[in-house]
Amino acid sequence: MAAAAAAEAGRRTLALVNMAAIMERADEALLPAVYREVGAALHATPMGLGALTLCRSFVQAACYPLAAYAAVRYNRAHVVAAGAFLWAAATFLVAVSDTFAQVAVARGLNGVGLALVTPAIQSLVADCSDDTTRGTAFGWLQLTGNIGSVIGGLFSLMLASTTIMGVAGWRVAFHIVALISVIVGALVRLFAVDPHFCSNIQDDGGGDQLPPRKSPLEEMKDLVVEARAVVRIPSFQIIVAQGVTGSFPWSALSFAPMWLELMGFTHNMTGLLTTSFALASSLGGLLGGKMGDRLAVRYPDSGRIVLSQISSASAIPLAALLLLALPDDSSSGFLHGFVMFIMGLSISWNGPATNNPIFAEIVPERSRTSIYALDRSFESVLASFAPPIVGFLAEHAYGYNPVSYGAGSSGDRENAAALAKALYTAIAIPMLLCCFIYSLLYGTYPRDRERARMDTLIASELQQIELERCHRAGIGRRSKDGTVIDVEYGEEESGDVDDDDDEKALMRYHVEQSGSVGRKQITRPERERERERFLTGEDDGGEGMTAQQPEVDVERERRRTLVLVNLASIMERADEALLPAVYREVGAALHATPAGLGALTLCRSAVQAACYPLATYAAARHNRAHVIAAGAFLWAAATFLVAVSDTFLQVAISRGLNGIGLALVVPSIQSLVADSTDGGTRGSAFGWLQLASSLGFISGGFVGLLLAQTTVFGIAGWRIAFHLVAIISVFVGILNWFFAVDPHFPAGNVGSCDRPVCKQSVWQVIEEMIKEAKFVVQIPTFQIFVAEGVSGSFPWSALSFASMWLELIGFSHKDTAFLMTTFWVASSFGGLLGGKMGDFLALQYPNSGRIVLSQISAGSAVPLAAVLLLGLPDDPSKGIAYGIVLFIMGLFISWNGPATNLPICAEIVPEKSRTSIYALDMCFKSVLSSFAPPIVGILAQRVFGYRADDKGKIIPGIESVHVFDSANGELELTYDVKDLPDTEKDTAKLLANRES
Repeated sequence: MAAAAAAEAGRRTLALVNMAAIMERADEALLPAVYREVGAALHATPMGLGALTLCRSFVQAACYPLAAYAAVRYNRAHVVAAGAFLWAAATFLVAVSDTFAQVAVARGLNGVGLALVTPAIQSLVADCSDDTTRGTAFGWLQLTGNIGSVIGGLFSLMLASTTIMGVAGWRVAFHIVALISVIVGALVRLFAVDPHFCSNIQDDGGGDQLPPRKSPLEEMKDLVVEARAVVRIPSFQIIVAQGVTGSFPWSALSFAPMWLELMGFTHNMTGLLTTSFALASSLGGLLGGKMGDRLAVRYPDSGRIVLSQISSASAIPLAALLLLALPDDSSSGFLHGFVMFIMGLSISWNGPATNNPIFAEIVPERSRTSIYALDRSFESVLASFAPPIVGFLAEHAYGYNPVSYGAGSSGDRENAAALAKALYTAIAIPMLLCCFIYSLLYGTYPRDRERARMDTLIASELQQIELERCHRAGIGRRSKDGTVIDVEYGEEESGDVDDDDDEKALMRYHVEQSGSVGRKQITRPERERERERFLTGEDDGGEGMTAQQPEVDVERERRRTLVLVNLASIMERADEALLPAVYREVGAALHATPAGLGALTLCRSAVQAACYPLATYAAARHNRAHVIAAGAFLWAAATFLVAVSDTFLQVAISRGLNGIGLALVVPSIQSLVADSTDGGTRGSAFGWLQLASSLGFISGGFVGLLLAQTTVFGIAGWRIAFHLVAIISVFVGILNWFFAVDPHFPAGNVGSCDRPVCKQSVWQVIEEMIKEAKFVVQIPTFQIFVAEGVSGSFPWSALSFASMWLELIGFSHKDTAFLMTTFWVASSFGGLLGGKMGDFLALQYPNSGRIVLSQISAGSAVPLAAVLLLGLPDDPSKGIAYGIVLFIMGLFISWNGPATNLPICAEIVPEKSRTSIYALDMCFKSVLSSFAPPIVGILAQRVFGYRADDKGKIIPGIESVHVFDSANGELELTYDVKDLPDTEKDTAKLLANRES
């Protein structure tokens, strides 16, 4: 139980820390993405805008010693949370600033928060990996960080040219990132765990307090001593030297969006191009990390170094092609995107493949936070000069003219050419120096690595000696069978002991079991072999490092699989949210009524329900990770077909195909989560799954609403949203196929595509499935859950019309997006809250705790829905009231699944039947609940008076109609619609619509 709890805490911490990295990078990407708008608002030149980044970087570099001190004295998870709160406050201040000085001060405060976060995150990742996987771990960290950079840059670019409730779009983007950062910081503070902090508590006897701390002055002295030791390491000096030059080009690339816009690219196109580069650099980091791990095993002393030299050298020709060779023409967007993708894929290997793994190898574990903090401090100070230097070169060396900035096409093209030359100068020269500096590592890295390993060995042995002394002093008397470490000198060396030779002293030992008769004397050859086995990781058949390695691999595969499965769940829900978010635009394009739009969801749900038996068969016969990938490919193809459809029939067929993909995915995801948890943590696990799924639902709906009123290359925005989700879904499916692992199909098994036992015939498998389904259906608790689920899922399905309802009230697309995002964020956290409360109540009241919680949740929906739908006025000016009620409603009505239904379903059947019970549950529920959208449409049209014209354009309710003479504008007739017969009402409303 303790090991399972520790593993779950580790997974939760890694997920939250990566989420913090995402938001940290999103925050960094905000300002460069809207340089143009901020410059226009603050009347700032490119050199001045670059100085803002310089200000933040200087403060950030100055605060890295503070980060090292905080990580030593406090829980690193709490340090990350404090940093998130600080940068969120600074981002909010930027959003409300009106002068250049105010923004500069706010960016300085932002640097304090970022300084606290970065070293703590990197050291946590280093502690959770070993020498053979550290590159991959840092590659994943770079991938998640770049996802944040993509989200921050793309989001701010799309909002840059808009206004929301009279507030400039770029300011709204800063507000939103600040709000989400506060939420992430709170989650990290409450749920993340620092393994060092916990281990110290356990070593102290399991009490609530840590062992007595040193005074702050003593800790500062220790940090200074440690920093001096780190700075003296030759490999550290070399990597810092290359890092100063290597990070200079990346800092200079903050001007890339401005350069693209000066060439004539629109905000949306600039966002797509920068997203292409960021996506490629994310994948490049992961690719570089994996290649670095492989080369480090094959060539331990040179593999990582060669890889980084190839990466840095490739930047020079690729940057020349991008900045100098391609035409300064916005019509060549495809070429620019292609070159940016190749460049991002090739130049992003240094950090995850070389720098970060080597840092973790050349110092003892206790010094990792210090080395990462010092590296960031040295590198960021000098690299922060890049943006102002680029601005200075553009203005004073290459002819950039601030007066003509934004004045016209000709001036912008000249400024774009000047900025491109300045950017190439800031990329090519530093990357060339970086490549040469890496060559010095060939001589220093092997020696520094071996020295660090010996320091770790000495520290470990000294700790064992100290424990043995404590036992002798009486602290260990509680255990009579404990293991005692005794240190003796061999007879051949008893006369010439050198107390200063730590290695000799530590190698002269033997292990004595309490109560044993004899002692084993360790001779010099045996000591040398023991030392060699420790340094190389070899074992002669005992329970050493090699014996434990498979368990580590299994745990790592399980964590990776859970991350990928949650990623698939995110995209599955994003795909579901797309169509309801753009019902109005799809209805106008297809001439469809609300009942027809609801029928599309009915079509998908009916096919999805019919295919759940197929999902059960696939999960029983094939690798569930591959089943999830196949489902992702199917729903991606269906989503693409919806994007290119022109008739209602085509969309209906595509939605049916979509249902097949979704049916394959959902039961496999739920059963994998259930198999990875126990009764005491299953509610929390399903809560996290609901949180991840809701993030996907939010993302899909938000992107659909934001793009709905736009066009890209003449294509309707809602179609672009479907294309984007289809592409990302294919990518997620590929990741699941290659990297996710089904525990029932171990990766090392021959024939991993099939079960590692004799295969049965198809008919035998079907017969077993039918028997299993009959067994599940006869369980009374399952029958009750299905009955509850049919009625309980009906309201959630009906809520697909919520976006359309808000728009009909008068809310704009963006306001609707914000309100629906509020609801889904609340329901996400409500699911997590419900899952945790369910686990707690299940321990206190095993037979009733989960059930009572679901009844409270279901009962709260009735009054909250009445307030929202009937009590609040139909007035878009009451947006805050709508948002508050939506948030409270989402927080309370979302407990049933993670707190009750999903955990209990896993408890009432054997493990082998979990996929079947989840598939059957979804089958029964989706069949009946899928009638909700068309029933809502029929009620709206036939009972409550909803009207739509023949073009699908919505006509709001009209009480009176004034018809004017089109010739002289004088009033001729006034009708009171409620006094007219039905046919005349329709005619009057149609006249009014045409007149307006």
